[in-house]
Amino acid sequence: MTLSKKYAVSDAQIAAVAATAKTMAIVTATAAIRPAVYDYIVGASGTPADNVMTYALQRFTVAGTTTAKTPNPMDSADAAAVAVCGVDASIEPTKTAATTNVVIPANQRASFRWVSAPDGEFRAPATAANGIAATVLSAAYTGVAACTVHFME
Repeated sequence: MTLSKKYAVSDAQIAAVAATAKTMAIVTATAAIRPAVYDYIVGASGTPADNVMTYALQRFTVAGTTTAKTPNPMDSADAAAVAVCGVDASIEPTKTAATTNVVIPANQRASFRWVSAPDGEFRAPATAANGIAATVLSAAYTGVAACTVHFME
């Protein structure tokens, strides 16, 4: 049995907006690898108030423009990730309609962690430029939201 290699993408933070979800982080597949998100940690890093934050994980077919982020292996003996990652989108990925598989509405004062059930990871197809976007949306809060995404390949 081959164990999956696990990686983390952190330091992702972006200002929340009311109309369209903003992308904090992306995990992009290649033709050689199908990354699977299994852990998603979110929270607001600005001044706390009583606002609703909606965090989500959604598939995309075009990666958009993000700041490149090298994923950190969870096991220091593992090789570099094949998947390509980015944070803080300046041009949003082209998100696929009806593919938001994880939605987390939470109070701004609370951080939240979603962990998949075994074999319940959110997988991307093994197709270049396709992947999973970690997003945030808030009708009232326009401060900074942050996340960490753990994935395996």
